[in-house]
Formats: sequence, structure tokens, C-alpha cells
Amino acid sequence: MKKIINKYLIIIQILSSLFLLTNCTSFNKNEKPSQLSDKAIYSEGLASLKKGNYKQAILEFDKVYFNYPFSSLASKSEIMTAYSLYENNELKKAITKLNNFIEMNPKGELTQYAHYLLAMCYYTQTPSQDRDPSLSIKALNYFKLIISKYPNSKYAKDSKLKIKYLKNTLAKNELNIGKFYLSTGAPASSIRRFKFILNNYQNSSVIPETLFRLSEALLIIGLKEEAIKSNAILSYNFPNNKWAKLSKELFDNKLDTNKSEYSKLSISNFFKNFFE
Repeated sequence: MKKIINKYLIIIQILSSLFLLTNCTSFNKNEKPSQLSDKAIYSEGLASLKKGNYKQAILEFDKVYFNYPFSSLASKSEIMTAYSLYENNELKKAITKLNNFIEMNPKGELTQYAHYLLAMCYYTQTPSQDRDPSLSIKALNYFKLIISKYPNSKYAKDSKLKIKYLKNTLAKNELNIGKFYLSTGAPASSIRRFKFILNNYQNSSVIPETLFRLSEALLIIGLKEEAIKSNAILSYNFPNNKWAKLSKELFDNKLDTNKSEYSKLSISNFFKNFFE
């Protein structure tokens, strides 16, 4: 009896398996292949990007590049992948992607944008002042490259604005370090920092205070004549600035008498002659 039951069970299992195989086969025969065109996949990537679904956009743009490497959309898809990575805050991956793209595509409009996006990847990582300025310096150098390499591009104008901001940030950082040295009794070290600002960030917003602090440091180490020159440049170039008004308190009438002799010295010429 048991043998008969076992035979029936085996037959039922075999029939069940055959039924499933038949169904699967018929399903596979009726199923249509889901291979989309490069344009369709690219459009899906754009739609995902618009929705803010950056991870999905990355996958879809990568599909275009890997499945259709000779498509006219392949290069665009690479850039859009980098942009999606940028928007998803995957900046290291975006930087790698952009560097590879620039190396393989040294010319063209997309390459111009790749340079700009690369600069933006560093720019968004720039720290506040009083922290490691290395990322700010990298961003500054990449924006400078755009200005020099693509001066008439649509990215040049914004790059100039970013350069101005970064120079101000870097100058403030240097000024704060110089002031720290000054407050801790190291005027010679502070003078080197102030010199660096005046030589490299002449159009930054901290120049008036830098000249004032430089005068302080020079007086501390006994270089009164050079302090007068620094103060004269400050008074002449920024007569209404609060630092020009405060600088008058640093000097008595006897030291002030020769100040007019240096009032029209340019910042660059004075500090070039003084420090070099």
C-alpha cells in the first residue's frame, strides 16, 4: 500500500514540474524583449534627474554609455552621470569621472563644462575660514584655468565671481593666522602672512585691515619708517575706511611728519621693494 502511495506522489510531482515548465516556456515565448533605445534610456535618466532621484539617474545614464558606446549620446551621458553624482554629493566619484572624461576628450563644449563642473566639485567642499584651505586653493586654480583656457565661454563670468569669493576667503584665512601670530608675540611670522596677502590678494576686502595689522607688527619690531609707509598707503588708498581712522592712533605727531612722502606708493611696488 505504501509503495502505491509513493508511486502516486512521484507521478504528481513530475506532472507538477511539467506544468510549471510548460507555463514558464509559454511565458518566455510571449514576453517581448525590453531593450530600449539610447534615446529612450537617456530620456529616462533626465526624468529621474528632474525628480531628484539621482541614484536612478546615474544608473540610466551609465546604461547609455555602456550599452551604446558609439552613440551620439554616449559623451553626454558621461557628463550627466558626473552631474548626477555631483547632485548626489558623491563628489569624489564625480571628480574621478570628470578627470577621465577630460583626459579622453581634451577639446569641445562638453569638455568646457567638464572643467567647470570639476571646479564646482571642489568649490562646494570649500571650508569656512580658519580651516584647511587646500580645497579652496584647488577650486581657485580650476576656475583660473577656465578663465585662461576658455575666456569667452559661458562659464567664464561665473568663474570670475567664484575666484573673487575664493580670494576673499583665502585672504581672510591668512589674515586670521597673521593676527594669531601677532597676539602670541610672533610679529615676524605675522608679517610674512600679511606680506602674502598683499602680494597675492590685492583686490580682496581685507587689504585695509591687513595694512593696519602690518603697521602694528612693524612698530613692534622697531621698523618705524616701514610702518609709516604702510600706514600712508592705507590712509591714501582707503581714507574713509575704519582701519585708516584707527591707524592714526598708532602714530604720534613726530612719526606722522614724513608720512606724505610715501602716500602715493602702490601697494605692490612698496611691498616688493620692502620684502624682497
